[in-house]
Amino acid sequence: MLTDLYQISDFNREAGHVSARIGLNISHPIFEGHFPGQPVLPGVCQMAIVKDLLEKALQKPLRLKKADQVKFLSMIDPRKTPELNLQIQLSEDAGLYTAQAVLQFEEYTFLKYKARFVDA
Repeated sequence: MLTDLYQISDFNREAGHVSARIGLNISHPIFEGHFPGQPVLPGVCQMAIVKDLLEKALQKPLRLKKADQVKFLSMIDPRKTPELNLQIQLSEDAGLYTAQAVLQFEEYTFLKYKARFVDA
């Protein structure tokens, strides 16, 4: 689903923190159906991007165990916001990964997401 939807232009992982800058591919087919003439990045894709970047940071596949909080604060129109910044606070306890993610660009926050993941 996310093949070619975005590219990572900057990726950093430090203890307890993951950050990335991503560029959206405005010509991706998902924007043709969601929604024709007025493209919006689907919320499920935003959540999947968080999971993808966690897997990249941890270098292993993950499975969502529980989404504690999911707040979509504003729509992402890829024509107006082709780049996004993702910040993830990450902790691990006995194979349970807790992530608090914020997807934003400049002063706009689009997603606040707290979730728990386990090894897939």
